[in-house]
Amino acid sequence: MHDSAFIAILSQAGLTTWLVVISMFVLSIGVWTIMIRKWFGNSRKRRSFIEWEKSLGIRPTIQDMAKQMKNRPDSPLGRVVQSALKEIEGMSQFVSYDSLSARGQLVQEAIERGVDVEKDSNERGLTFLAFCTATGPLIGLLGTVWGIMDAFYQIGKLGSANITVVGPGIAEALMAVLSGLFVAIPSSLGYNTAAGFNRRSESIMYIFGSEVVSSFKRGDLLALERAAHAPAKG
Repeated sequence: MHDSAFIAILSQAGLTTWLVVISMFVLSIGVWTIMIRKWFGNSRKRRSFIEWEKSLGIRPTIQDMAKQMKNRPDSPLGRVVQSALKEIEGMSQFVSYDSLSARGQLVQEAIERGVDVEKDSNERGLTFLAFCTATGPLIGLLGTVWGIMDAFYQIGKLGSANITVVGPGIAEALMAVLSGLFVAIPSSLGYNTAAGFNRRSESIMYIFGSEVVSSFKRGDLLALERAAHAPAKG
């Protein structure tokens, strides 16, 4: 559609069409703002996942993870490690075989809480995108019905189905549909893209959390072995 036709239709449109177009324009601003923020934010998170994987190696210790967390405190995995370390700091230094399972469970629960916080952060804005995906076409449909109804009213009022009579109403109806699609299509693409990244991010964080627990348990077992082989004090 040429810009001149677009402007011409709006200049002759009624109040309902204007309300639909303005509403869609406002929603579109929100949609693109969230999509841009998500794109930059998810790109940073994706890079941080790669950096963590390269830096930690195959079998990192809790100390290695703590050091990496200090270097990258704002990364999702850094915040997960921080949640685990806070729980570990509150534990007793005494380790026994009976307490191994309970200590590991406490660290696991702390990691799950940290991952849940990250999931909530990742989900921000998606509700709005889902709302626009579902609501945009419906608001456009409302304008469409109104435009067609106006066209039939003009036919009955003037007693003519000439294109000059029904054309403006049909054009307004199509304008409403177009404005709704301008919102629904980007919001749908943005929602599905962000939701897909969130699923992958959640999987990465849970796998990493399992590695944190394993590293902690290995440290406890090593402490027990050292205590068992330490010479008895006379």
